[in-house]
Amino acid sequence: MTAVTSPVAEPLQPAAERAQRAPSWAITVAWVLTGICTALGLVGLVWRFVGGHAAANYGSYVPWGLWIAAYVALVGASAGAFAVGALIFTQRRREYYPIAILSMLVALGTFAAGMTNVWLDLGHPFRAYKLMLDTEFGSVMGLMAWLYTAYAIILVVGLVATRHGNVPKFLERFAWVAFLFAIVFAGAEGALFGVVGARPLWESGITPVLFLVEAALFGLALVVAAAAVFGMLTKDVARRFGLALLALLGVLLALEWAEFSTGMSASVPAKEDALRTILTGDYWWVFWILHLGLGVVLPAALLLWGRSKVAWVGIAGALIAMMGIASKLNLVLPALAQEEIEGLEDAFHGSGLTTSYTPSAMEWLVWFGTLGLVGLIVLIGRHFMKGAHGTPKQPDVQPDDELTASEADPSLQEANS
Repeated sequence: MTAVTSPVAEPLQPAAERAQRAPSWAITVAWVLTGICTALGLVGLVWRFVGGHAAANYGSYVPWGLWIAAYVALVGASAGAFAVGALIFTQRRREYYPIAILSMLVALGTFAAGMTNVWLDLGHPFRAYKLMLDTEFGSVMGLMAWLYTAYAIILVVGLVATRHGNVPKFLERFAWVAFLFAIVFAGAEGALFGVVGARPLWESGITPVLFLVEAALFGLALVVAAAAVFGMLTKDVARRFGLALLALLGVLLALEWAEFSTGMSASVPAKEDALRTILTGDYWWVFWILHLGLGVVLPAALLLWGRSKVAWVGIAGALIAMMGIASKLNLVLPALAQEEIEGLEDAFHGSGLTTSYTPSAMEWLVWFGTLGLVGLIVLIGRHFMKGAHGTPKQPDVQPDDELTASEADPSLQEANS
């Protein structure tokens, strides 16, 4: 008998290769955590404005604390996430456009949270506009104020242009400009610290490079974690992103090894003391446990042995993203914990006249609130961004793996016989 055939639009793929569905429980957990962080943040915000800086534990000798570390980590991660989206648009990988749009949402959320942290750290937050009106363009901080503004405009324009799920041609053609801007933006962020000659731990030509690598790593990790929560990762995408995370972890380790090995051997007491504070000081566990153990070793193991497993890659991305704050705490605090003049801490006594620092309850509450802000922007933004709901397509399977219509449908098998 003549076999009955049925046209198939595209080759069917094995069940194991099909796109992951968005797990409802994961999104529910994300909403719950976002709600908790937002509620805590509102308490901290009221506390901050009612009590001013009195409830914070930073002072004259350690003027920067948790909020500045969070600001640096979040703004860097924003640049990295934005670069991921821009790179996808540049390559015109349309099957990955949903992840690119999600990347821009993550970039906007982390940027808003980072700027909120540094804004609340200012002595007079409502005078921040003076950075724009009275800019000293010979100052890196003055230039960064304008870079922040340009970056925010580019982010908003990109999200508005893709809000209906369609990517305009101009975004595809000029995404490489946005990608280059993200690199300059992250590098300039590192230059803020790299030009501070009074702090040997920061003053280094390697600092902007380290910031670039960390921005790419933390940004990609956040995008991977968010994509896993929303069920947007397939095995192929998880494998590709997992390899990229592994490569960036390797580069980060190489740079940190270079920084620590040369710093401990260069006979510069101030820098050596700061590095020893990181390795063996009161908060040694921030480096050894949070940064190295949970942020590097465990994610690397997950990626090495399960880089094609969506859940493992998503967990690794979340761990690496959380490592970002530990990395920046090790950058900010140990450098400020060193006496600029020997005996300074013993010469004067009073509130804030100490090199010891532990974030206060108010600082922690505000920090949790800014994490809630990230969650709100991503979760609510994704609801309105139609283009952030798709799932990347798997690559076509090989001919030997294709299923004919009759093999896929038992009823057709009977008809053929």
